[in-house]
Amino acid sequence: MSPSAPPASGHRSRRRAVTVLRTGLGTVLGLATASLVALLVPLHWAEDTVVSRDGFTRVVGTLAEDRSFQEELARTAVGQATDRFLGERATGVPFLDRALEGLTRRATDIAVDLTSDPAYQRAWTQSLARTHAANVPVEGGVDEAPRDLVLDLGPMLREVDAALERTAGVDVGLAERDSTLTVPGSRTGPLIENAVRLTDLAVPLTWAAGVLGVLALLVTRHRFATLAVLGLGTLAGLGGVWLLVEHGVERATGVLGADPVVRLTVDRVAVLLTGSLGEQMVTAAWAAGITGVVGLVGAILVSGGSRRGRRPTT
Repeated sequence: MSPSAPPASGHRSRRRAVTVLRTGLGTVLGLATASLVALLVPLHWAEDTVVSRDGFTRVVGTLAEDRSFQEELARTAVGQATDRFLGERATGVPFLDRALEGLTRRATDIAVDLTSDPAYQRAWTQSLARTHAANVPVEGGVDEAPRDLVLDLGPMLREVDAALERTAGVDVGLAERDSTLTVPGSRTGPLIENAVRLTDLAVPLTWAAGVLGVLALLVTRHRFATLAVLGLGTLAGLGGVWLLVEHGVERATGVLGADPVVRLTVDRVAVLLTGSLGEQMVTAAWAAGITGVVGLVGAILVSGGSRRGRRPTT
């Protein structure tokens, strides 16, 4: 007597279990890949824009050509200096004090006109490079990030001071001012230290994301569905990362102190940096969204085709 064949229903059950297992594993791998990709976008951006001095000055250096910002910065810096200048030299004689006020207004106008001078723009770029070197522990910079943000505006202030003395014969003391301004309470040091460490992991994490993504597509039996998970999961992850970035920027800029030069400079730099990151994240979000839609449409079409293929014939 020959052994009886296993029931067809048992074979189908095992096959269904394997399919469920492969689908679940593919989904988990797809979500892990999506999470890594969502983190890798800001990591690579930080490596190229925040940690890299050339990248930083390339992005933020565009402020050298932002006439409205430079004029406002020049008025603010000279205004602070001339307030001290007038306070130290006030005579109490009305016509002499009016003459001093007219002289300082002339100094402010000269400083504003200077902002379009190529020498001033070069000094601005040098100030950015020195600020980066004073805060970011990379080659040519500090060994350890300072606890609070340090701005080095020395080249810019000296250029303005020299122009005022050359043109109006007035020394308002900008060159004598301490060129490094510390923003007390900003606590950017740990953030910068962690950013530098994390960017060192960008390359191995990129390889890990690639391997996990390929495994997700190889393991699963529903590749289009897994592709949808990859795309839509990345899109959701990018949204979450952007919310964290906005929260971090608000916290960092919320403790800038009362110095108007510091607040104006850091506010505008933060806008430029978040704008640069936003552009990269929008590009990544479009790619993730398209991938997710393609996977979703493909999964629907394949599922519909499978159901039609199983429909009994008459």
